[in-house]
Amino acid sequence: MATQFEIEKITTSIVFGAQRYLKPFPQEFCLITGPPRSGTSALNTWLGRQRSVVAFHESRILLSVNRFIEEAFRFENLESDREKIEKLAHNLVYDYYLNSSILFNKKLLVEKEPLEPIAIPSKDYLQFMVNTRKIFPNIKFIFLLRDPIATIWSMSRRTWGESLTMPEARRFSLKEYAENWCACVDIALEFSADANTYQLQFGNLINDSNKESKKVFDFLKLRKGIPFKPRSTSKIGFSKEEKEEILEMVQSHLKKLELQGITNL
Repeated sequence: MATQFEIEKITTSIVFGAQRYLKPFPQEFCLITGPPRSGTSALNTWLGRQRSVVAFHESRILLSVNRFIEEAFRFENLESDREKIEKLAHNLVYDYYLNSSILFNKKLLVEKEPLEPIAIPSKDYLQFMVNTRKIFPNIKFIFLLRDPIATIWSMSRRTWGESLTMPEARRFSLKEYAENWCACVDIALEFSADANTYQLQFGNLINDSNKESKKVFDFLKLRKGIPFKPRSTSKIGFSKEEKEEILEMVQSHLKKLELQGITNL
């Protein structure tokens, strides 16, 4: 007589087999992005708890396919077959998701990939976003923006590179963290007029979570859901001098955001 574990294993195998055949991909696809440590994990976890949502946490498949496209288009014969290559990339991503999680009865697939130099060594974050939109023309972007001092403090509390096959723990300078935050702001502003992009201000998510949750649900076409529940964030330990140094480095980008009405970070 089969054990419960064996039954579950067989059932899972049958479900994935059916998925590979039927390909029940969700109607909506969304990428959560922005500066690292800006709340993308909390947003992804929250959305993943909604009944009709399946969420992936930095699967790296979109980043890997982006590298594939960039490498392929270095060569004339492959660049001339651009549509064919982009279709192959599109199918590769779909097949990865179909073989990684149960997608039946899911209306929305969410992926989370912050824009940072370990994941994208070239630091060409704009090209990553452009390539992703080319492969998935209807993909939605949620771009999370958070106060630079809080974001950079959180960045400085961790090491980077642990997700690599050959981990090499790295830390960066305050200047490098600030440059990354500014680069992400530039990308956010680049997509500010895009109808399929939502600029989510971290302050709104924390201070008026019910209202902001509804806006996110409307953007993603989710009829019902559990509102976001904010948690306490870590105390910022920068000195007064360090805060002033950071603000000086990001001031011009804060003004750019302010001109777009983005002030509640």
